[in-house]
Amino acid sequence: MKIECIFRSLTPREEAFFYEWLTINPEKTELRVVMEAEIYEDINKQMKIKKIVQAGPESLESGMEDTVRHLLSVTYLKPLRDAAAELRPGKRSRIAQVVKNLSDFADDSPEQKQIIDSFAHAFDELKTVLSDPVLKKIGETVDHFFEDNNRKEPEIRSKEMSFVEILRKLELNLGEVGTGLGSSNLLFMAVELLLLSEAEVGPKIALIEEVEAHIHPQAQLRIIKHFEKDSIDTGIQYIFTSHSPVLASSISLESIIFVYNKQAYPMRKGYTKLDEADYEFLERFLDATKANMFFAQGVIFVEGDAENILLPAISEVIGRPLHRYGVSIINVGNLAFKRYTSIFLRYDESKLLNFPVSIITDLDLKPIDYYDEPCYIMINEKLNREIANLYGCEGINRELEKIYVTTKDMFSKSRTLYGSKIKESLSLDEQSKKFKEIHTQIAEILQMTEPQFEEFKEKNEYEINERYFNNIEKTKVFISRPWTLEHSIALSSLGEDFENILLESHYTQEVNRDTKKKEWERFSKPNQRATAVYRFLLEKEVSKAVVAQKFAKFMLDNKSHLKEVLLSDEFLKHLVDAIYHVTGGEDGAI
Repeated sequence: MKIECIFRSLTPREEAFFYEWLTINPEKTELRVVMEAEIYEDINKQMKIKKIVQAGPESLESGMEDTVRHLLSVTYLKPLRDAAAELRPGKRSRIAQVVKNLSDFADDSPEQKQIIDSFAHAFDELKTVLSDPVLKKIGETVDHFFEDNNRKEPEIRSKEMSFVEILRKLELNLGEVGTGLGSSNLLFMAVELLLLSEAEVGPKIALIEEVEAHIHPQAQLRIIKHFEKDSIDTGIQYIFTSHSPVLASSISLESIIFVYNKQAYPMRKGYTKLDEADYEFLERFLDATKANMFFAQGVIFVEGDAENILLPAISEVIGRPLHRYGVSIINVGNLAFKRYTSIFLRYDESKLLNFPVSIITDLDLKPIDYYDEPCYIMINEKLNREIANLYGCEGINRELEKIYVTTKDMFSKSRTLYGSKIKESLSLDEQSKKFKEIHTQIAEILQMTEPQFEEFKEKNEYEINERYFNNIEKTKVFISRPWTLEHSIALSSLGEDFENILLESHYTQEVNRDTKKKEWERFSKPNQRATAVYRFLLEKEVSKAVVAQKFAKFMLDNKSHLKEVLLSDEFLKHLVDAIYHVTGGEDGAI
């Protein structure tokens, strides 16, 4: 194994300390340090490790003296540290080591001499206190043990103690009985960082594993905010490992290094496919819940509470419980999928992350039978010319030639493009009358036009896949077609069960539920019935989250016979496929 480090931007004072090992270039000076280690078998057939640390220009390296090499040390706080033990008095007292190395207490400093003198003076005072109650009484007994011509005088002498021995007697605490593990951990970190801040030469780097150990979330926030500010004020670089979503959400995304498959992936600008505006957005909206994705083995992005509630239940029914696969569901609450999923897409194609991401969204296209007027109309050149003539325009504007979801939308656009002549030549009342007349005429023309629903659906689907990076690395998009999740469920083989739960969520009386159910049963086409069911959910403002929660419970209560239903239903296939994608595919291997 070979590790090579290059230190640049050294101060003149640092260059003086490391002069013998510097690489001096015309424009910059740098310190190159190399550690090589190898495993070998010694003469006794024992496996050993040989390690060499050298520094200098390439091919001109030489060994570094220990005193110089130690100037390159970093502060390292190991995981599962016993902070309370480190702060207790004794030979291994950390507070003793820290104080000894502070510049204020250098050898022969007045402060060090003052402590030694104070300790000696305190012992002299102790001798005075012990004289009568101890020494005098001991002396009376000792007199009987020795001859009169060989009398002995007992006395208490102080052992001559060094500065370090005195420091080892000290214990650091917060002045309270029973200091908790979290408080001790905070105090221990403060002690270690005090010593680091004193360093004049060498890298100021602190490596802290599991910084959140024993510390509750509010304290974690205070800690990370302190470190962010201190890093700016002092130039100390802090590198943390953490399993805390609270910490991950409270620091800048650019400061995160995501570790996946034994590789480190910086989240800085230029490394991901996030735009600058995306970073600003995520600074505002990346909370602890969403930051959970940095600790997952796969992520499913959804746009609402219903998907967030239903997916764990569906995954349980099909035998892919998400918690067993380390998969997080991230509810973005809107359609900002691109801002989130771009986090896991790498700019450098030579080092792709290939992190499994499923995006569940919908086309949000109301079916044709939802509208009572011509819809999904394609305005071609012939129709465009007819409409222009209605407005009294000789030329045509190509901007009108596209697909419009409703007649109203198309009329509004045509009025904007062709209505200026009418607005200029007629009064307001006359304008209103004329536009109503044109609207009626347009509706009559469009009645003869075949809807272009499938073309519009394919166009929207293509745009969504492009926008959300479908099939880029391991990001895949799964779409409810054509409308929403609830509409797809109403169309599925579980549609009747969904209807029952929806009606129970809205009506308390059974007679009302039966009446509405019979009304839905009159529809001959499944799509018409599903549209009526979803329209009811919207118009009655039934909570999607409540319906989803009850439907999830229904699935879990009946999972023994629902697994095959879910796996075979075409309208629920996109949900099953999304779960499979982040749980290892068909074979389920992570």
